[in-house]
Order: sequence, then structure tokens, then C-alpha cells
Amino acid sequence: SNLEACGREASGKIHLEALAAKSKTLQSPPNARWYVEQMALILRDEDSGICFRDLTGFCSTGSQISWLPKSSDVDDHSHFFTAASDPILAKYKRFTFADTIRSEKDDHDSNELWNIWRSIALQKLRLTGDTLDMLSSIENDALAELDIQRKNTQNKSLSFADTVRKEIDLLQKK
Repeated sequence: SNLEACGREASGKIHLEALAAKSKTLQSPPNARWYVEQMALILRDEDSGICFRDLTGFCSTGSQISWLPKSSDVDDHSHFFTAASDPILAKYKRFTFADTIRSEKDDHDSNELWNIWRSIALQKLRLTGDTLDMLSSIENDALAELDIQRKNTQNKSLSFADTVRKEIDLLQKK
């Protein structure tokens, strides 16, 4: 029997088909950053049921985007995590498996960040425009690394742990 996608799976299929069609209409082939930005939009789509941020009684534990190009060079692979249950407000931060692990039980402070975001959600706190802008700059910096990486320049960005700490500090000042 032929199984058809339904619910959020069907929505995901529609999103991906639209993304493929959109990419074919561009004058030049889309770059990695473009695809990651498009996936972030898809993963933030609540209306389709793709995004779970505890508005319907179910809370996601986080959101991830991985860019895995056809090349077999692992250095070309990029991973982005929110380290939070709300991908609409929380921003994607670049994670590399080469990030220094400070101890065997190190979570890069992502659990602390998740708890802060969870507290914001449960208290139904509203973030100011300035805070939202600063959070957006964290994601923008992470996405800019895709452009830097493709140009084979030296990557001097913050580590995942440093970026998580920056977001924690920002949210604690709100």
C-alpha cells in the first residue's frame, strides 16, 4: 500500500518542494547560507505544525539545521542549534564538533540556556525590540560563517559555548 504524508510531514514536503522550485528560479545557484536561512523559516512555521513551541501542549527540546554538502570534506559541514525549545524566538548558533569540550559532562551551557528560554515561555514574557535585534545578530553572525567558510578564510568566530553564553547574558539583562 502507498503511504501518503499527512499533518506536519505533508507540510514539510510542501515546504521542501517550494524551496526546490524557488531555488531553480534564482539567477545563480543558492549558497549554503540561503538554504540554512530557508530551513530556519520552515522550522519556525507554526501554522503547518512543524514548529512545536508549547502552544499546543507539546514542547520541543530544540531545533537543529545541518548543512551537509555533496563534498566529502567534513570541514564543509555545518550544524546549527537553538539550544532552546522555541525556534521562533531563540536563534540558531553554529556548532562544530571541534569545539573544545571543557569536561566530560560539558553541555556548552546549552541546558542553562534552554531553562532560561523555558522560563520566558512559561511566564509569557515579551522581549523588547532591542533584545530581539541583538538575538537576531547572534544568528546572523552564525550564518555569516557559511560565507566565510566557503571562501576558505580563517574562521575566527565564537565557539558554540561562547555564543550560548552571549545569548544567556543577553537574556539575563532583559
